[in-house]
Amino acid sequence: MKNTTIILLLLLSFSIQAQNYTFSNLTGTYSDLTGTTSISNGEIWDDPEYTLALPFPFVINGSSMNSINVSDGFITQNASTTILQTLAPLAMDLLDRGDNGTTSLSPISYKTDGTVGNRILKIEYKNCGSFYDANLTMFINFQVWLYESTNIIEYRYGPNSITNASIFYDGDTGAVVGLGGSDINENISNAHFLVSTASNPTLSTSVNIIPITGTPPANTIYRFTPTTLNNSEISSSLMTLYPNPFNDYIVIEGLKSNFSFDIYNVSGKLIQSNLEATSGTQIDTKSFQSGIYILKIVSENETIVKKIIKM
Repeated sequence: MKNTTIILLLLLSFSIQAQNYTFSNLTGTYSDLTGTTSISNGEIWDDPEYTLALPFPFVINGSSMNSINVSDGFITQNASTTILQTLAPLAMDLLDRGDNGTTSLSPISYKTDGTVGNRILKIEYKNCGSFYDANLTMFINFQVWLYESTNIIEYRYGPNSITNASIFYDGDTGAVVGLGGSDINENISNAHFLVSTASNPTLSTSVNIIPITGTPPANTIYRFTPTTLNNSEISSSLMTLYPNPFNDYIVIEGLKSNFSFDIYNVSGKLIQSNLEATSGTQIDTKSFQSGIYILKIVSENETIVKKIIKM
């Protein structure tokens, strides 16, 4: 068990290398992971710290990491340094719901999907309880997705049953959600934490970290996209994109599986997103201003990046 102060101190782990992120509040179908490898290995956990070697280097706040520590509701860089990077999908005192018995009921596991260069590391927290819920009747499910090459971070939330938020969050309105940290002297910089309601949060760069209000609804996705997203074109022999230059719409054809896409302006701001697109999808671009945009498509097998032009 740890108190909120300790949790917040662990969250303050920023790199001195500045990195900006844009935030998107999205909706997508939540599914339990299959074919995972266990991280908790059947342990009834409370304040865990499991070390996980990453399948690919991942950059947070400008700092590349190869190993992480998976804890209860937050993930930190595993490195011999006084400056650590931290992810906070639901930073609070979570607990294995099997704590009152002899069998773990809240497994933590992971899997890696995709091909080299376009992989996604997926970490799943399943059926987690709260230390402050004495009967451990309340629970939440969520996943952390880390995207190779693009360094996009997603927090994906599944079913939950939190009937008394004040108890579950120990008197707070909700959990701390975002990414960031501090050095050994607790000097905070480049904060990216969510504020306001869990159903419609906004991104704050204030160093005064506060919890969100409420619990992220099931099928909610919080996406953090680095504004330094690589804009170099990555082509595909299967995909057809037309017209380009465009005016009122763009059509994407040729991809065999469902895919997601994001469109950014040249400043890195997310303009439009779709997590469940299919071949033949027509993108409405009537509201776009004239100029150059970056279209990033992520399918089961590849990531495609194209520069597109609005007339």
